[in-house]
Amino acid sequence: MPQMMPLFWMMMIILTITLLIICSSYIYFLYLPSLTFNKSKLSATCYWNWK
Repeated sequence: MPQMMPLFWMMMIILTITLLIICSSYIYFLYLPSLTFNKSKLSATCYWNWK
């Protein structure tokens, strides 16, 4: 089954790209409140209660 290998590699590449997008968006939404409300503790507690 050599013709199955390009499909397998394409699916692996798509899976890694989606994992990278999910991880980067998770980190972005994790660090966005600390960047926007960097010194206020009230928004941080509201954010953690919302999560």
